[in-house]
Amino acid sequence: MIRKSKQNWEVGQTVKVGFLTLKVIASRVTPGDFLPDAYLLQNSVGDKLYEFVPHNGCRRVDASEANEINQIYRSAA
Repeated sequence: MIRKSKQNWEVGQTVKVGFLTLKVIASRVTPGDFLPDAYLLQNSVGDKLYEFVPHNGCRRVDASEANEINQIYRSAA
């Protein structure tokens, strides 16, 4: 989890990524593989999903892969 940020990256909180203001829907902790944690984010309207990995960036997730990614995040929690 992101710890040294002034933003709260817990599920349900609103964060800013670049110029986007997004709500944290889920997080995936990746201990032991030396990769940063990943976050599933949603815009304020609720019609777009994004996957954010620190140092790798933010990418928009289309509807076809949204369910698959959401299941991966839920199983990791």
